[in-house]
Amino acid sequence: MPLLRSVGLSRGGTGEALDVSFAVFYLAPSAVGSGNPCKVEAVRSAFVSMYAASSQETQIIVTSHRDVESGVANQPHGDAETKLGAVNRANAAWDDAIKSRPSAISAKCIEKTSPDFAVGLEGGVEEAPASTAGIMAAARSGEKNAKEKKEAAKVLWCMAWMAVRGTGSAICTMAKAEDSPYYVQPQHGNNDAVDVAVKEIWGFGRTGSFELPTKVASLVNEGMELGDADDMVFRRVNSKHGSGTVGVLTNGMIDRSAYYDHALKLALVPWVRPELYIV
Repeated sequence: MPLLRSVGLSRGGTGEALDVSFAVFYLAPSAVGSGNPCKVEAVRSAFVSMYAASSQETQIIVTSHRDVESGVANQPHGDAETKLGAVNRANAAWDDAIKSRPSAISAKCIEKTSPDFAVGLEGGVEEAPASTAGIMAAARSGEKNAKEKKEAAKVLWCMAWMAVRGTGSAICTMAKAEDSPYYVQPQHGNNDAVDVAVKEIWGFGRTGSFELPTKVASLVNEGMELGDADDMVFRRVNSKHGSGTVGVLTNGMIDRSAYYDHALKLALVPWVRPELYIV
């Protein structure tokens, strides 16, 4: 079992819920950094889980938290806008990481000029199609055959997209499945695998979605950000830096780190099964 060690590292402000992107540096031997707790923990957990099966005895994973622009509305609406925000954040985190390497890397005098991965997280809301809202309304009205109800209130769902930018390098694919035949071809006659960014690769994952309460949805539809609507309805302060909407609605059964974690792991599939995604 490889040694996975955690070392605190943060950069930039605290950001807001899902407003922070990360640059993840893989090194060899050890560290996992932290910035904004719930998001950093989700990123850290996903990468540690992925690399835990690596044959290397020791690993270093450094995550640096960076406030970057999403290039979309403060409250994204719809699947496409939310995913675009995640992609924009990952790209911005990558570029920012190149400009300013985390001190944990510089201190070890490791010659790295770019991150191995950059991660963007973006939360959004989406309106259920009329047909879907109609089925839900019919079921709730007690109809035995829950067919579409023509007159149905709008239903708003909460979700988030994860976008991971990496490469097809030997380092990025070190956590590939044991039966994966993927191999980085030597370059210029070198017998060693190429540990450089050989090709830009993207992975995407979406969280589970859940229906927002009518009061919260109404405020969001009127133009309020979800975090602010959450505060108003549940009489909380700055909930987007705490348990978030998913936390209060599930009474803590699902915290925000856990909510992001499964989507991040799904976004890392291209590096677990590179032979199927990196061509």
